Amino acid sequence: MTQSEASFNQIIIVEDEPAFREMISKYFVKKGFEVALAGSAIEFYREFEKKQFALAIIDIGLPDQNGLVLTKYIRANSTTRVVLLTGDTSIDRRIEGYEAGADVYLTKPVNFRLLDAALENLLMRVAEHNAVLSDNAVIKPKNSENSHVWVLRTEEWRLVTPCGERLHLTSKEQIFIHALAETPNTPVSRKVLLERLGYQNDEYGNRSLESMIYRLRKKISPNLETPIKTANGSGYIFTAKIKIKIEN
Repeated sequence: MTQSEASFNQIIIVEDEPAFREMISKYFVKKGFEVALAGSAIEFYREFEKKQFALAIIDIGLPDQNGLVLTKYIRANSTTRVVLLTGDTSIDRRIEGYEAGADVYLTKPVNFRLLDAALENLLMRVAEHNAVLSDNAVIKPKNSENSHVWVLRTEEWRLVTPCGERLHLTSKEQIFIHALAETPNTPVSRKVLLERLGYQNDEYGNRSLESMIYRLRKKISPNLETPIKTANGSGYIFTAKIKIKIEN
């Protein structure tokens, strides 16, 4: 199951002003959405580890980390759509927002009709994306020899399970799986993985790595039973047989 399939009705609102955060939340709850709330970047990361979202509404001016950083993190690690909110009306800030990966950039005070229209448009794209994925969700193994083999199809950005399920990967997920597949049954250290993924070797970098791995495991199996194993706390290993296929 892809992230967008699992979370079509779920939104996360990241806003440090409690009154405004609650106002937006009530608006979308009345419209039938499931809403998670975060008043800071750290609260966002905690929620994002636990649940998959179709849409994130993020205030740029958070107390502990710029909302642009969160947007880049979301874009690199998921298919979640992003609406950025800010009181800054400058063209430069708007450009920064879109360069960070925002789908929509809105200024405060927020026009709720405009926000609603933007949300409906984004979720329509999610639905269309799901429809395309579902058309080719499963392929059958060609022979018994491949019945226990995982396949990383790099050009399709997909991981194919032994039973033929095709899982869409984000760029970070593909880099991670590729690194493990290059050294079968041999652990890859955290340091190497952080470098390959472009994460800093600090608290946020390690948290980002762990969050990405958690979501990938959840994508592969709801109960987290996957060949991705932690190796003595110092790295990760892919314990099943896996092939890398570059061409379609």
